[in-house]
Amino acid sequence: MKNDLYNYLKKITENFNKDNAKLFSANSIAKKINLSRSTVSSYLNKGVKQGNIIKIKEYPVIFLDKEVFSRIYFKTSVNEYESLEELFNEGRKIKNRDPLDNVIGARQSLREQIEQIKTAVLYPENGLPIMLVGPSGSGKTYLAKCIYDYCIQENLIHENAPFISLNCAQYYHNPELLSSLLFGYTKGAFTGADKDKKGLLEDADGGILFLDEVHRLTNQGQEKLFTFMDSGEYSPIGDNSINKKAKTRLIFATTESIQSSFLPTFIRRLPVIINIPGFSERTQQEKLDLVDSFFLKESEILKRSIKVSKQVISFLLSSNYDGNVGKIKNIIKYSCGKSYVRMKDAEVIKVRITDLPIECEKHIKENINHQFLNRYQDRTYDYKYPELLNINSKEQKNIQKNITAVYFQFIEKFKQVECGDITPDYYIKKMMNNVNLLLDELIFNTEFDQDQSLFSILSFNIRFSFKYMEETYGFKQDGNKILSIASLLYFKEEHKILINHPDWSSIRPKLLTFINSYMKNASYLAKVILNNLSKQLDYPFLDEDLIFISFYLNGTNIQNVKGEINSIVLAHGYSTASSMANVANRLLKKNLFQAIDMPINTTIDDIESKIIDFIDNHIIENGLILLVDMGSLSNLSTRLKDKIKCPILIIDYVSTPLVLEIGSLLLQGKNINEINEEILKNIKINKQLVYPVGKKKKAILTCCYTGMGSAIQIQEILQKSLNHDNTPFAIIPYDYKKLKQNKLKELPFQIYDVLAIIGTSDPKIDGVNYIGLDQLINGEEIEKLIDILRYNFQFDEQQLKKDLVFNFSIKRIVENLTILDPNKILRLVEKATDRIEENLNIKLSNNKRFLLYVHSCCMVERILRKENVDDQNDISQFLEREKRKVEMIRYCFSEIEKECTIKISDQEIRLICDIIFSH
Repeated sequence: MKNDLYNYLKKITENFNKDNAKLFSANSIAKKINLSRSTVSSYLNKGVKQGNIIKIKEYPVIFLDKEVFSRIYFKTSVNEYESLEELFNEGRKIKNRDPLDNVIGARQSLREQIEQIKTAVLYPENGLPIMLVGPSGSGKTYLAKCIYDYCIQENLIHENAPFISLNCAQYYHNPELLSSLLFGYTKGAFTGADKDKKGLLEDADGGILFLDEVHRLTNQGQEKLFTFMDSGEYSPIGDNSINKKAKTRLIFATTESIQSSFLPTFIRRLPVIINIPGFSERTQQEKLDLVDSFFLKESEILKRSIKVSKQVISFLLSSNYDGNVGKIKNIIKYSCGKSYVRMKDAEVIKVRITDLPIECEKHIKENINHQFLNRYQDRTYDYKYPELLNINSKEQKNIQKNITAVYFQFIEKFKQVECGDITPDYYIKKMMNNVNLLLDELIFNTEFDQDQSLFSILSFNIRFSFKYMEETYGFKQDGNKILSIASLLYFKEEHKILINHPDWSSIRPKLLTFINSYMKNASYLAKVILNNLSKQLDYPFLDEDLIFISFYLNGTNIQNVKGEINSIVLAHGYSTASSMANVANRLLKKNLFQAIDMPINTTIDDIESKIIDFIDNHIIENGLILLVDMGSLSNLSTRLKDKIKCPILIIDYVSTPLVLEIGSLLLQGKNINEINEEILKNIKINKQLVYPVGKKKKAILTCCYTGMGSAIQIQEILQKSLNHDNTPFAIIPYDYKKLKQNKLKELPFQIYDVLAIIGTSDPKIDGVNYIGLDQLINGEEIEKLIDILRYNFQFDEQQLKKDLVFNFSIKRIVENLTILDPNKILRLVEKATDRIEENLNIKLSNNKRFLLYVHSCCMVERILRKENVDDQNDISQFLEREKRKVEMIRYCFSEIEKECTIKISDQEIRLICDIIFSH
């Protein structure tokens, strides 16, 4: 509604004049867009306060879009005027403003220089010579032209007076030719001089001669020039007896040091030496004004509206090409041209970061983590033109056709799943195969330059995403994955394909839900990649690309993504939150904290929206910590408690020490309850732990006395038995010792309705069903598990019973291991267990024997994978105290060590002891 209003105001402001002013009243606008006058008036006045709308307070009060008005008429100094006359009086003053005052930076970084120029220009007689000193491309030629315009406005020269420009560098190796160009020559002065010829000094008589790269003049050329500067007289080459006069104003420009490049006698005749700052030395506002002016110029040349992303603006403002304003101008010209060719059918061409020339690639990569992306809004430069460029190669059309076919299959085959014609498993396998075939075609059978700017930058940013996932979740980088995803996005560009499918709008939400359910990890990692590309490269995040990449990643056998406690720093200011998060992540050597930088005028609605967006796109089942900078705690907790599915710990008045303290607790593996209890016990801070309200999701916990390894094994077997992807509850492996110690205070009981605990030892939690692993293996408790599930869900009981019996057998458990030969390892473990009974003269219960089988098989695989068990602080005391038992158990497992070529650690031996001798 608000956007419709503002868009309408933009449109009509393009045709504003004094005669149709009444069309711009709140009442007239309200009638046109079918809103109440009070609502329209409220929005318009809010826009005035925000600086986006001009208000003229005569009767009736009228409103104009400030951006459009400034582009068509002039830039206004304020947002409110008493009358139209006052508004247009300001315009007349601006129109009559001298050309030097219109130079970008005239009131800031160039203020002193403009004063120097005016002093030199207005000096009596013929003014003073001016030397402009600055980096190549810093705008010296443009400033010289502005000086010429200023001279005309001040009636110092005639409006038709000449402005002649010469770049002396072109004649550096031929000083005689340069001298003849400047001073002219007489007939016979040199071979080929068959007649008298005027020089540029004479051509510029009554106007201005601008000599760029003047340091290229020889000493002789400098001497002849300063003679003219002294007397206004000169002699043509070939006859020193001739004295010519000219009233020519001189402007010089150089990129070199004055002292080292010119004769002292020449320097003494330069009373006005003006240093021009390079692009990097300009103020941020001046840089933005320069960039704006270049894009506006391209808009006029291309006769198109140009929309420029904030990433491009940010990159240009942070670039440092040897202080070269001209270089920035050329980059903008190239980027607009590339976008013009690429978006052949669009009325508005969009310039994005991948449209920048390939030479910018290094700078883009170096600045991938810059923290100022959110300072600038996308900018649009309007210039309408009906002609469209239309090019497309046959090869590219074939590629697009193949990509479209695969994308359409996502929908067509999913419709068959909905009808029951194919199973979800078949659909997933079919789509993964289609995706891989297309990627093979793109990578191996299509010719393209992988060094091109777009492909190279895509690859770099995807690699950056993978690095983040590796550091945060242990997800390994893979060159094939990077190449595959980059190839897809390179060939597809940003085209929306599925929007052309008639069923996309109805299928889309169901298909996304299907992917989130059946391919949770792949979907999450795909979101990470696309979110990063969207942020860094203004690449559109399309749901259809999320679907494609999810199927691709799912086919690469990715590991489960471990859900950890997420933490966000939210602070007002351009980089306050980012700075704190970066410092903490570097010191703690892990990506523990995300940052959200907020403008000072950010509303609580904006903050809530950003948090909900983060929750929707991250795995946060173990909780979320929000570190906020000022007074948002109570409002946030009230707003979020009905919308969250995990506990959120909100802490006010964030600081770097506080962030580091929380990071330290996260590294220790503390859960969100423990962090809430321990955080800065001796310092008074405001904090609040908010749990989800409403109906809790049901869950089964798995645990093992010896650690998480077997708990995860039990979880995976349950998932297979219950076809977990299609069940409405969670199966969560959890730390046995925490369950036994903290009981119902542990996190899962706050988040979930826990139906049962399945494990190797009972943590004895009141009101929660416990089923022992050994009882599932021998079949005793399968009926109990089915009864629990029957009460809560509908399923095929006979099929589930068969699956449980089949999967919860010793052999099936061991077969879930990926490295070991199950028959061989079971035989070795059985032999080791028999040795334990014989050598220690004990009889193990069935429960302990089953547990020892499972634990020992997992232990061998764990050692082969080089995975460590949890630290044991008292291991030295234990080894000393139980020396005989340790030696005996090590002897009993010696054959396993030999056959599997492993070394069983003291910590592993201690866990085996715990199983054997626990009560």
